[in-house]
Amino acid sequence: MFNNIFVKPIIALFLFVLIFACSKDEDPEPAHEEEIVTLVTLEVSKVGSSETIKYNFEVEGHDHDDHEEEEEDDDHDDHDGEHTEIELEANSSYNVSMFIYNDTDPNNIENITQEIIEEKDEHQVFYAITDELSGFSIEPASDDTVDSNGNSLYIKTTWTTTGETSGDVVGYLIHEPTQKTGTTRTDFGGATDFEIDFEVHVE
Repeated sequence: MFNNIFVKPIIALFLFVLIFACSKDEDPEPAHEEEIVTLVTLEVSKVGSSETIKYNFEVEGHDHDDHEEEEEDDDHDDHDGEHTEIELEANSSYNVSMFIYNDTDPNNIENITQEIIEEKDEHQVFYAITDELSGFSIEPASDDTVDSNGNSLYIKTTWTTTGETSGDVVGYLIHEPTQKTGTTRTDFGGATDFEIDFEVHVE
């Protein structure tokens, strides 16, 4: 009789602990909070030159209201990312840095480039170069960020030109790629955090 008095509470306590532990294990892990990207800037400087040209790209799906765009229609430095043309010289090399922003609040523009760098294992920048853009290459810069497996992030790159040519380039930031090498966007898998399009003209 005394054994039953002590055993039953122990069994009940054991079951309570077991159920609590199982329910805790089954709780879903918190979802990754994706960065809000509204603006991407490429800073381009010819090797050996101190001049830097900035190209701004409004990320699709994060357009500002039409009223503001109409008022600033003549300001070509302001987020005009459509049909952007990047002019380069033949037989030259350029240092190109990518900067990523959330400018949802114009009074508090957030530079999230460092967040991407810190999460380098979960991100990859990829530039898709069309076939007609011959003699043009994009390689990681010597000071580019590398992930824990030694893969370059391509946040800092070196662009090299040869003869005159022109063609389209699409830049991607890929979230959680299934692999970090490839020649097409599909090769990388994962999700696209943003996509920017521009034309390269080499003269």
